[in-house]
Amino acid sequence: MSVEFGNTGKIVPKRFTLDEIQEASDNMSGFCLACGSERESCEPDARRYKCEDCGRHLVFGAEEIVLMGYVKS
Repeated sequence: MSVEFGNTGKIVPKRFTLDEIQEASDNMSGFCLACGSERESCEPDARRYKCEDCGRHLVFGAEEIVLMGYVKS
């Protein structure tokens, strides 16, 4: 997946469905907010892990993503 930048040059965080979050939670995975890639072996409260795809430190655990409000409605 590609990284999307807003008008100010900041990364526009990806959003995820509740089904994606539930599956990631069950599998102990997280997601990169920059590119949307899934990362395995990620604690539910993980913050700023390095993404193996885009190299940014924006991988968060599934439950942390919910708390941050990045869930599609």
